[in-house]
Amino acid sequence: MAPEDDTLAVRLPRPQRQIAGDWRFKLIGHLHRQDLESPPFAIMSDSSDHDVRYSPTGEKINGDGQLEVIRTISRVPGNSNYYEKNGLRTEGDGVDHTAPNKISLSFVLTVTGAAIGLAASQIYPLLYLTVATPIATALGHPELYIWMLTAGILAMGAVAPFVGPLSDLLGRKKIFLFGFVCGILGSIVCAATPNAAGFIAGQVFLGLGAVICELIAIAVIAEVVPTEKRAIWAVVALSAIIPWAPGTLYANYMLDATWRWIGLALGIWNAIGFAAVLFGYNPPARVNARGLSKREMIKRIDSVGGGLIIAGLLIFLYGLNSGGISHPWKSTHVLVPIILGPCLMIAAGLYEFFLAPYPLFPRRIIHDARPFFCMLAVIFAAGINYIPLVSFWPIETIAIFQSTHAQVGVRCIVIGVCILGGAMVSAVLLGLFKKHVHFVMLGFCIMQTVACACLVLIRPDNIKTAWAPLVFALFGVGGVLVPNQVIITVITPDDLIGSVTALTVGLRAQAQVVGLAIFYNQLINQVTKSTYKYVVPAWLSNVPVTGTTVADITFTMNTLSALPFDTLAREYPSFGLNTAKAMEFVKPACIHAFDDGFKLVWYITIAFGVFACIASACMGSVSKYLDGHVAVRMDEKAVKPPPRSRPESISMA
Repeated sequence: MAPEDDTLAVRLPRPQRQIAGDWRFKLIGHLHRQDLESPPFAIMSDSSDHDVRYSPTGEKINGDGQLEVIRTISRVPGNSNYYEKNGLRTEGDGVDHTAPNKISLSFVLTVTGAAIGLAASQIYPLLYLTVATPIATALGHPELYIWMLTAGILAMGAVAPFVGPLSDLLGRKKIFLFGFVCGILGSIVCAATPNAAGFIAGQVFLGLGAVICELIAIAVIAEVVPTEKRAIWAVVALSAIIPWAPGTLYANYMLDATWRWIGLALGIWNAIGFAAVLFGYNPPARVNARGLSKREMIKRIDSVGGGLIIAGLLIFLYGLNSGGISHPWKSTHVLVPIILGPCLMIAAGLYEFFLAPYPLFPRRIIHDARPFFCMLAVIFAAGINYIPLVSFWPIETIAIFQSTHAQVGVRCIVIGVCILGGAMVSAVLLGLFKKHVHFVMLGFCIMQTVACACLVLIRPDNIKTAWAPLVFALFGVGGVLVPNQVIITVITPDDLIGSVTALTVGLRAQAQVVGLAIFYNQLINQVTKSTYKYVVPAWLSNVPVTGTTVADITFTMNTLSALPFDTLAREYPSFGLNTAKAMEFVKPACIHAFDDGFKLVWYITIAFGVFACIASACMGSVSKYLDGHVAVRMDEKAVKPPPRSRPESISMA
């Protein structure tokens, strides 16, 4: 009688003799022929001994001759050339996946290239987002600030759904190298462009390079180390960001000379990563593509579903970024994209689920539904709360605390240092407390939520009141984002690690764009209301210049997000702000208006933080998936096992 559970284990002693290329065993127990024929079927070793041999039919035989028959849960549809143990771990490919990769030069260069790629994806926004307002002002288009911020993030969210599945199927090296090339090209364009349109184009290339490098780097690290040590190796990869932790300081010091030096620094870093991957990373052929021709592999790329996802996302975010800025919220320019975009994304989901023969994200990617969806929810919420801390705190230091560029650099060092510190501490804790991953995540989510809420209490006349909540908020965000993206690979089938990484990176990028649109619109609307309430009366009563227009006040408030009030008053004397009365009345009114806007931003973060806390509390334990399995052995080449011969009958000896 066939077993009811998914796993069937049968003990077999050493083979006694070989006849005509087939093995004869003395069976202990009882096994029906239909049990062997129930696909998919594989034979695995239950010993941790690394002295592993294979029979002519592909079965694994350990040192004492014992074999374990495993009924696998799933096999990739349409490809019967490899097997999985319990629907999760690659086995039966002639490679011992229980032994770690040797620490060779190739392995070191692979990890180094992945670390540089991961760092490149993080330092690009760290350098540019914190000086976006001065760059927009320098290029003469401060109104395009929102698009300068979102162009790269949009590219990340749009491309991510394709990159992961492509790398799972076609291999990672060429795609990884292409990501570095995009980073180099984007750095050159941003550094050399004479106008805002060129800078936005450069940001698109940087976004493409960042998303490719990040998700391939995470996938590579996850594949070449044991599952139980993925969090610890994530710390090793994250250590490459340490030299860039004071990135905001570097960016603002370069800003004093010219912001174009940022492109040079990013270009050189990407070139170093390109060289490390080119010469050091030599992975075996992807098991997913075994037995498939190039035409068959191309057919497995779901361009329809991916196209619908990209179109829906871009249309929706266009409407979201336009609302209240270039067009009224109730205009057709805003309402049509906001309605049409989600409809296209829903259509993409339905197509992927019901019609796509080879969906970008197969259903089998969800091996354990509860922790899988809870992790995605946490990544989404943390991705949204990442934006005000990274993009708006530098503006707050200028508009409220009247910081110069050098002071902004110093006061924003905490961004890189604390996010990196939170990520590394979280990864270490995940490695130490494998049975309590969900509690570690919950702790960092609570830290992030409470600290962001406390930022509401900042006093505009005392920046010291900001440091404690800001440090803990950044530490919490860092402790949630990157480690979560690594842990989710543990509960994902080996052949879909790139796909699930793409899903998390794309989700986080989309969350950041949505968050940026939400926070930016709310900030602008609140500052506008407070400007009419505080700034306009103070200006009209205390500025000696007659004929002041709404455009003058609008320009002043926009510029104050990039320059402190005293500097603006000196550089634009025609506004009449460089007087004692203006300094006494107009300057505090401007600070009050911005303070109201930022308080609203921090209030909004509470809702997303609470959502992340609830999701992490519901995640449950994933400790059973943390073992010594290695997805990809770089020092052993997989071989295609011969077709399994099925005996006509099995009799008891």
